[in-house]
Amino acid sequence: MPTCSFCKKNYEFPRGLTIFLFSGKSLHFCSSKCRRNYNLKRDPRKVNWVRKEKKEK
Repeated sequence: MPTCSFCKKNYEFPRGLTIFLFSGKSLHFCSSKCRRNYNLKRDPRKVNWVRKEKKEK
C-alpha cells in the first residue's frame, strides 16, 4: 500500500494519484485535497485535519 506524501495515510492502490518529478522522485497522494495543499506549499504539521504522530518517551 502506498503512503500519501502529504498526510502520511496508507490507502489502497487503485485510489489516489502518483506524480513523477523530473528528478526521478515519485509523490503519492491519497486525494485531491492532499495534492492541492501540497501544491500550495502548506506544512502538514500546521494543517488541522492531518493526524499528528505521537512522540514516544
